Amino acid sequence: MLDFSHAATWLKRCMFVVMAVLVWSASFAETPTHGAKPEIKTRIRLQLMWEHQAQFAGFYVAQSRNYYAEQGLDVIFLTGGPNINPITELQEGRADIAISWLSNAWQQTRADRPVTNIAQIFVNNSLLILCRASAGIYSAKDVIGKKIGVWNLGDELVVEEWMRRFKIPRDKVEFVSQRPNGLDLIENKVPCATAMDYNEYWSLLRSGIDPSDIIIISDKRSVPHIEDGLYVLKERLESETFRDAVTRFLYATRQGWDMANFSPTLAIETVSRIQPDLNRDHQRYMLENVLNDVEYSKDRFGLLDLKEYESTISKTLKHGSVKSEPAHLWTHEMWRTMRIWDGADPPIHLATKHYVAKVFESQFFKLFFALGVLTFALSGVLEAINRGYDLWGRLVLAFISGLGGGTLRDLLIGGDRYPLSYTRDISLLTGILFIVLISVLITIYKRDLHHSPRFKKLKLFVDVIGFSVLATAGAMIAIISDLHWLWAPICAALSCAGGGMLRDIVINNEPATFKGVIYEELAVVGALIFVAGLMVANHYELSSIPVYASIVATVSFIVLLRVLVYRYHIKYPTFLM
Repeated sequence: MLDFSHAATWLKRCMFVVMAVLVWSASFAETPTHGAKPEIKTRIRLQLMWEHQAQFAGFYVAQSRNYYAEQGLDVIFLTGGPNINPITELQEGRADIAISWLSNAWQQTRADRPVTNIAQIFVNNSLLILCRASAGIYSAKDVIGKKIGVWNLGDELVVEEWMRRFKIPRDKVEFVSQRPNGLDLIENKVPCATAMDYNEYWSLLRSGIDPSDIIIISDKRSVPHIEDGLYVLKERLESETFRDAVTRFLYATRQGWDMANFSPTLAIETVSRIQPDLNRDHQRYMLENVLNDVEYSKDRFGLLDLKEYESTISKTLKHGSVKSEPAHLWTHEMWRTMRIWDGADPPIHLATKHYVAKVFESQFFKLFFALGVLTFALSGVLEAINRGYDLWGRLVLAFISGLGGGTLRDLLIGGDRYPLSYTRDISLLTGILFIVLISVLITIYKRDLHHSPRFKKLKLFVDVIGFSVLATAGAMIAIISDLHWLWAPICAALSCAGGGMLRDIVINNEPATFKGVIYEELAVVGALIFVAGLMVANHYELSSIPVYASIVATVSFIVLLRVLVYRYHIKYPTFLM
C-alpha cells in the first residue's frame, strides 16, 4: 500500500490543475459592458424581405419609440418585393443587415461573400402551399403537370422537399415567379402557389374566393423551415465596431418587438404611418399571427435554435439544389453579448450544450451508456448470488444497482428527465433481465465462476469503463438539463454511486464508499475536468470537436484515476475516518 501522503499530494495536484484550467477558461470570456452611446449615430441599413407591412412591426416600433436612437443608431428601412433578394442586396453592399429565410441565405451565400445569421426573429414556420380545387387539385399527386407560383426567396427549396416526400418528380412540375399578395392564385394564373398564413391566405379569403375552393396541400408542419432571421456579411463581423453596432441594433429590436406584443394597437398605428395605404384590418390580422411567431423572453429572443437549424438542414436543404452546408452560416456572439448586457452570461454556452446533447443522443454513446448500466446491474447480481438470494432477489438488486443512481439523479433534476427514460424505452430493463437470466444459467453449472481470477479481471475492466462512462454521462445530463455547472460533479457522483448505496440500504450493509474507499471522488474530479473542457469549447462555437475532445478526455482521465486507485490501493487516511 502506498504512503497516503504521496497519494494525497498527487490528488491535490490534480485538483489544482483542474481549478487552474477553470480559471484560465473563464478568463477567455469577454465581458463587454453596455456603456455610453456614441454621440455620432451609426447608420444601419436594414433590408426588409418584402414591402412595408405588419410582418416587420417590431422594427418599426423600435424606430418610432426611439429605441434605435437610444442605442446610437440611425436605422434606414429598405423595402423588398418581387425581384429583390435581401441576401443579394447584402452581398452587393446596398444593405448592412438583411431579413431573410434560412433557405434563401443557404442558397445565396457564396465562398467569396458568405453571410451569417446573427439573430433569429421568427421561431415558427408560417409557409403554406395553397391550391385551387377549381383547378382540379385535391391532393399532392394532382400537382403533377401543373404550375406552382414561388417567390424564389427560398420557398422553392421547401416546395422541392415537399415534392420529394410525396415522390413527385421535379421535372413534372413547373415553378413560376408569382406576384405579391397571392394575386396569381386569386386570378387563376397558377393553380398552386406558396403563401404565408399571416398574409396571402387571408388575401385569398378577402378576395371573395369560396373557402372550400382553397386546398392546403402542405402546411407549416409538413416541412421544417426557418423564417425571418437577421443576416450580415461574415467578413464585417471581424470589425469590433460593426459587431457592437449590430448588437445594439438587436438589443433595440428586442425592445421594439416586446412593445409591439404589449401594445398591438400601437404597432398597427406605427405600420399605418409608414405605409398609409395598407388595409388596417388585413394588417391587424397579420400582426396577430406574426406575434405568435416571435419569442419575447430575454433569454430566448434572437436565439437561433441549433437543433431546429440542423433538423432543417438534414430534412430539407440537403436534398435541394444546394448540396453542401455553407460554413459559418450562424453565430450566437451577438445574442450572447446582449445577454451579457442583461447581466446573464451562462458559463456554458448554448452552442456548447447543443454539441454535448448531440453526443449524448448518439447511438455510439448510448451503447457505452448501456454498457455502464449493465455492468452495475451485474455487480448487483453477483452480490445477490454471494448472499444466496433467489431469482427475485437477484432481479431486484440488479435493477437497483443498474438504474438506482440514474433514477435518483433524474428525480433530482426533474423537468425533461420525466418520465424516467427506462419507462419509455424498455431496452435497459430487457438487458438487465437478460443479465439476471444468464447469471442463473451459469451458476447452475459453474456456481463458483464469478470467483475465478479471470472473471474478476473481466468484471474489473468492464466496471472501470462503465463507471467512467456513467460518471461522464451524469455530468453531461446536468449540463444539457440547464443546471448550474456545479451540479455536474454532483450528478456524476450520484449516477455512479447512487445505485450502490441504494443496494447497500436494501441488504442492510454500510456503503464501502463511506468507509475510506475513494470512489465518488473520482467522478467529481472527472466532472470538473469535463466542465473545464466545455469552458474552453465555448470559444469554438462553430466546431463540435472541442466538446468531443472534452468527453473523451473526461472518460480517459476517470479510467486512469480508477486504475491508479485500484492498483495502489489508495484510500483515505485513518485520521479522516
